[in-house]
Amino acid sequence: MKQQKKWNDTDYSIPKFSYRSAFLIFGTTFVLTLLAVWLTGGSRQWIIFTLSASMAVTTGLSRYFIDTDRGFGTGLVLTTVGLFLVCFLILQFVPF
Repeated sequence: MKQQKKWNDTDYSIPKFSYRSAFLIFGTTFVLTLLAVWLTGGSRQWIIFTLSASMAVTTGLSRYFIDTDRGFGTGLVLTTVGLFLVCFLILQFVPF
């Protein structure tokens, strides 16, 4: 007998974010970026740094503390640093 799939199952092992993690990432990134714009007067480099840092840190914390119970380790550090570098480099080319 074929097993019934749940509505959010996929055929691949893609890591999923919970609603709590998604709201944490979005809310923190939004608030910190607005705060950076307000405090620095719209400095492009500070906005890029704040966006990259807030997305990287909250994504790492969400993956390793909220969605799973893996806790602090090299995976958390590598995820955070890697995501920071990728976001920082991509945002350097975005005109705003």
